[in-house]
Order: sequence, then C-alpha cells, then structure tokens
Amino acid sequence: MKTPVKTWINMWMNVLAKTSIRWKMAGTYFVLIVLILGSTNLFLLRVLEQSYLGEKATIHLANANIIATTGQDMLLRPDRNAYYLAHDFGARMGVRVLVLDQRGSVIVDSYGEEWVLNRTLRHGEVQTALAGSGQTGVHRLGSGERVLYAAVPMLRNKSVAGVVMLVAGLDDVYAVLGDIQGRMVLVSLVSGLVAVLLSLWLAGLLTRPVKELTGAVRQVAAGRLAQRIPARSGDELGQLAVAFNDMSGRLAEVDRSRRRFLADASHELKSPLSSVKALAQSLLDTNEQDIAVYREYLADINTEMDRLARIVNHMLQLTRLEEGDSPLPLEDRSIGDLVDHVITLLFPRAKECGVSLQTNIASGLCWPLNPDLTTGIILNLVDNAVRHTPEGGRVTVEAWAEKENLTVRVADTGEGIPAEDLPRIFDRFYRVDKARSRATGGTGLGLAIVRRAMRRHGGTVKVASRYGAGTVFELMFPYQQHVQQ
Repeated sequence: MKTPVKTWINMWMNVLAKTSIRWKMAGTYFVLIVLILGSTNLFLLRVLEQSYLGEKATIHLANANIIATTGQDMLLRPDRNAYYLAHDFGARMGVRVLVLDQRGSVIVDSYGEEWVLNRTLRHGEVQTALAGSGQTGVHRLGSGERVLYAAVPMLRNKSVAGVVMLVAGLDDVYAVLGDIQGRMVLVSLVSGLVAVLLSLWLAGLLTRPVKELTGAVRQVAAGRLAQRIPARSGDELGQLAVAFNDMSGRLAEVDRSRRRFLADASHELKSPLSSVKALAQSLLDTNEQDIAVYREYLADINTEMDRLARIVNHMLQLTRLEEGDSPLPLEDRSIGDLVDHVITLLFPRAKECGVSLQTNIASGLCWPLNPDLTTGIILNLVDNAVRHTPEGGRVTVEAWAEKENLTVRVADTGEGIPAEDLPRIFDRFYRVDKARSRATGGTGLGLAIVRRAMRRHGGTVKVASRYGAGTVFELMFPYQQHVQQ
C-alpha cells in the first residue's frame, strides 16, 4: 500500500516528466535555494537562542550564587525576614527567588504565594543542586510561558543545607528571537523571489542552446541539412553545438555527394542505354537483308552493354568500399607477385597500344595488404596509364619500403593532366577528356575507387602531373595488422 509521501513523490515526478527542462532547472534551483535559506535560518536562530539562553543562564547562576552566599543564614530561617530578603533580591534581579530545604521543599518564596510553600520540587536542577552543583534549565509552564531555572546549593559546614532557585522569565529573549525570525522570513521571501527570477533567467540561459539544438535537429529531420547553431561557450553545450555543426556539415556534404552521384550515374548510364536503344530501334526499322550489317549492329550493342556493365560494376565496388566499416583483413603478400599479376593482365592491351610496361621492385619485398583491393588499385592505375600514354610511351611500376611505410609508384610518359583538373580527378565520374575517356572505355570511377580503397588500407594516394609530360601516382601503405575505415 502506497504511503501519502510516496504518492506525492510519484505525482511530482510525473509532473516533472511532462515539464520542460527550463522549468525543471528553475524548480530545482528554487527548491535548493529555499532549502539552503531555510536550513541557514533555522541554524542561525538556534545559535542565537543558545547564545541568549547561555548568557541568561550565566547571569542568573551567578546571581543565585550571590544570594546563596550572602543570605544563607537568614534565608534558611523561614520567617518574615527571610521573605523580605528574598523579595528584595528578586526585585533587584528581576527574578522569582525560591529557597528550598535539604528535602527540596520550598520554605521561602519571594512572591509570597502560600500554595508554593512546603511543595517539594523534583526538577533536575534542584536534584543537582542538592547533590552539590549548580545547574540551569529551560522549562515551559502550563500557561505556555518559558522560564529559566537556576539552582545552586547553600552550604553550611561544607554540606548542603538548602537550595536557592531563581525562576526568570524568557519572554524578552523569545521576543527578540521572534523579531529576528520575522526579519529572516522577510529577507527569505525577498531572496526567494529574487531566486525565482534568477533561476528562470539562468535556466533560460542554460537551456537556450538545447532549444536551438532541438530546432536544428527537427530541421535536419525534415531534410534541411544545412543547419548551424552558434557555439557560445567552451563547455559541454558548446562542444555539443560544435559536434552538431560538424555532423550537419557532413550530412549536407553526404547529401550533396549522393545527389551528385545519382545525377552523374544517371547521366553515365543514359549514354549507353540510349545507344543500345537507338541501335535496337534501327534494327527493328531496317529492311536490310545483309547478315553482316546485323552483326555490326549487334557488335555495337554488345560494346555498349559491356560499357554499361563496367559502369555498374564500378558503382557497386565503390558503394561496397564506402559502406565498409569492419576491420580490413590483411595478408603478408609479395609486392612483386601482385605487380607481376597486374602486368600479365594488361600486357595484351599495352602491346596493342604500343606501350611498354616496366617494373622496379626490390626482391623479396612483402607487406601486410588486402590482396584483392591492392590488385584492383594497381590495376586501375596501370590501366589508366596505358590508355592515356601514346604509342612508344612507357609505364613504370616501382615499389619500396621505408621505415613503417610501403610506397608504390605508377609513372607514365603520357599526355599528362592539366593543372586545373588535378584537384578533381578523384571525384566520381570526373573525366579530364570526356570524349577520349569514353572512347577508351573509361567509366570515370576508377580513381575514386583507388582513393577509397587506399583509405580502407589507412593509406594515401598522391598525384603529380604536368600536361604533356606524363603523370605519377604515388601510393603509401602504413604497416598495420588491421585497418578500419
């Protein structure tokens, strides 16, 4: 069964769960400030009360000792002289003076009230005084009034002959404390109001970046990726704003890249498809009977279909490379063997183009690589070099290791790349000479695949070229057992 406290806590938690962060923070600040002010006020009031009461106790205990010392002979004789002496002491000290015998019974009362006489008092202060020590204590009477008892022993021949007890009202003390408490409450109310306003302002200041971030996230979710929020500080919220801006920028770049890729892919695929459509339509519309003409048309269709297949295969390969996020499996392979395999594959094309292929690789050079990706990288670069090198030219593949890096260089004596085109040659579907690249079978994706494959290896690819004087591609593979994207 739930207690009222648990029910109230659950209700309050449900309210907080539906409240904005600003109000949660403001409420938290306010509650903390109220608790601190309340605790401080109670502590200060308690300290002041103890201080005032301690001062009163010291004064009245001293007065009781004075009475016990100076008037013990007269006070212990319960006659009119004892009453007048007690009354005189009480009037001067502003207290009620009671004199008790060895049994704790009242024998003299400065107020002269008959009902008090012969009453035995068993208060702790009286018992302590009868035991030989002075003591004070605060008591609340039946009327609600708080009084201070101060009791000391009266000694005769070093033995306790009686007790002097002073009864002092504390109304003045608690009146002062009440006045102080009222002032504290007023100050606390004003401070609480200031705390509420300050809490709302501070909570708004702290939650403004969160609101801005929330709005920006909603904009991104709606497809408007170019969102930025100001990073006004270097704290966690500022770092979050910087991280969001970086993420938004990357998403926008990815979206632009995706759109550009789709547009480029559509454009590239449209060309062979249009050619195939035109050739097929020509075959359907012609009345030509010569089988050689049909074979020529079908050969052209076959060429365009091969070109279409190369584009699709390269697109799939690039997509797999970009989506790969698992560690790349590496094998310790001979670089010479990989390069020789590539040279063997491209030798017929190079011979047909009149281009010589040369290698310069140190014997026994091995390196941890992914053999399939590395073969594809070198094959792309050498194939490009052969296609863009005129008859009589030369393509050279070199490899060497220095410290923790393997360098593979592919150089040709071909036509080179204009300086204005160098920054974009690794972009997808970018061609330096579009007409010639399509004529030689290029898809515009080879170098993009090379760069992405090198990143999967944790390496880099650099290019240096001068138009009309050849091109050099330099690959650098770091020595690693496993490389992640």
